[in-house]
Formats: sequence, structure tokens, C-alpha cells
Amino acid sequence: MPLIRKTALSAAAAALALTLAACSSGDDTEEPNAEGAETQGAAQESGEAAGSKGESGSAEAAGLDPKDLPDPVASQEIPAGVDGDDKATMTVELFPLKRQGETVVAQFAFTVNSEKTDEDDDGDDLYGYLGGSWAPFLVDSQNLRKHNVLDKFPQRAQTNVQQTKFKPGQTHYAFAVFAAPPPDVDEVEVSVVDGMNLATGVKIS
Repeated sequence: MPLIRKTALSAAAAALALTLAACSSGDDTEEPNAEGAETQGAAQESGEAAGSKGESGSAEAAGLDPKDLPDPVASQEIPAGVDGDDKATMTVELFPLKRQGETVVAQFAFTVNSEKTDEDDDGDDLYGYLGGSWAPFLVDSQNLRKHNVLDKFPQRAQTNVQQTKFKPGQTHYAFAVFAAPPPDVDEVEVSVVDGMNLATGVKIS
């Protein structure tokens, strides 16, 4: 599967991301009750659709067809925490974004690259490889809004980073659900994971 490399994050984009961090969040916690309830319901449906089948960490659990995986829209290797291998990396991939009602569903793949091969080692979970939590977000630069993962349905709105272990060489798939930007916004920036460049110009289908 071809990897699409993103250019280094520019100073302007970095400044934009920092500015947006101080702006109002696009998650459901700040919306009026009626609208918020609608978005929460959409989040539940989107999350269930994204992760309704397969074991956690599988392509099916992330809402992907393992026999027909889409090409990633962004990919990068970042350092990975593997005991006994200081040179280990993780290939992180972002797949095309999907608008589903009032939400946007993002899907990801994480593959650890390491020379350490211990058959008795069960590997680690995503939290361990990343060395901390995983908090992706979308940036609607048109309206200067940051969209965090919806937090009303955490068991459905984002893959659990501590639920499944996987070994180097294996691919762990994940999904996250965000409140959608306005209908006229069809392109956003995506912060996939700490240590990875901001993915810019990502289309929403």
C-alpha cells in the first residue's frame, strides 16, 4: 500500500493550531441541549457503524473492509516505545474522512516497526507504544474551530487505546468520531497523533 508523505508542518500552520487551541471546541459539550442531543445521537450511530464488527484493533472494528482498504491520505513514521529497541518506529496512517450526518468519522492504522522479535512477547497497546494518551482532532480553518473527539460516548466515539495489544509488524486499526463542521466545509486539517505532522487539506467525503 503506497504511503503518502506529508510535508513538514509550516510555522504558519503551527501558529494556527496553537491559536485554535484557545478557540471554542467543536465537540458536543458546548452545544445547546437540543442540538447537542442530536449530535450525540449521531455520534452513537456513527461510532456503532465504525466499530460494530470484529475484534478491537481489527480493520472491521474500525469500520474498514480488510479486503478493500482505501489508500491513506496521510502517513508518517514516528518514534515508538518498544522495550529493548530505541530505534523502533510506528507507521501512522490516516484514511479518508467520512461525513455521517452531524458527525465526521476518521479511521487510522498503526504499525510498529522494530527489530525486536520475541515470540513470547504479547506486544503492547497503543497507549504504551505512543507513551501516553491518543487525542486526535480536526481543525476547521475556515471557521477557526477545533473539533475534538466527541466525549459523550467514549466507548463508541473512539477506539480504546488500552484494550488491545499488538506486536511489531502487526497493524492496529482505530476510529474516532468528531462533530462535523458546517456542510459547506469539505476540507480540514487533522492532528492524528503527537509527533506526526499536521495533515493539511484533508477532504471530507
